[in-house]
Amino acid sequence: MFSMKQMTGALLLLLIAIPLTALAITEPDTKTVFEDAITVNGTDMVVTGVALREKTFLKVDVYTIVSYVKKGATLGDDKAAGLLNLQEPKLLQMDLTRGFSNEKLKNAFSEVIEKNYDDMSAFQSDLDTFLAYFTADAEEGDKLVFGFCPAEGLKTSLNGTELGVIDNVAFVKALWTVWFGAKPANKDMRDNLVAAFE
Repeated sequence: MFSMKQMTGALLLLLIAIPLTALAITEPDTKTVFEDAITVNGTDMVVTGVALREKTFLKVDVYTIVSYVKKGATLGDDKAAGLLNLQEPKLLQMDLTRGFSNEKLKNAFSEVIEKNYDDMSAFQSDLDTFLAYFTADAEEGDKLVFGFCPAEGLKTSLNGTELGVIDNVAFVKALWTVWFGAKPANKDMRDNLVAAFE
């Protein structure tokens, strides 16, 4: 039989051998869990925050969203503005909680971008290209990822399938205005999406 000392030693060895799991961040209303740190193409990225998009006075859940930036990035005092203008790797992931038409999805992007710009000539053709990605209706459970890297441009993927690449930092900034602009889709979302960044 093992002595108490032997059993304690064996238990400590077992605990040491168990790898530490990654920490997580949870969107409080939907309880959706996201990793607080990820690695994309060899770049370590950290979470800046999570948020929930709701529509109408009934507060219907539309999607949860998480934001990441390159580890070590500096955003300044106004984190939302810093993230909006950041020209280092950054990523957004939208997890749709309900289905809706592709026209509604495209309008959701274009309407907010238009509110943030008087002149969209620097990226209008790229916005048209981006909106053309969405040919099918959105479905509950869809995952949209927008990942930007200065050397590679903006990659958009749907459920793991790449839809296209746009190499125009003006359009990247325009897309990020949907969540971080002066007139975002929702100001509470903007605040929540930078609340975890230190």
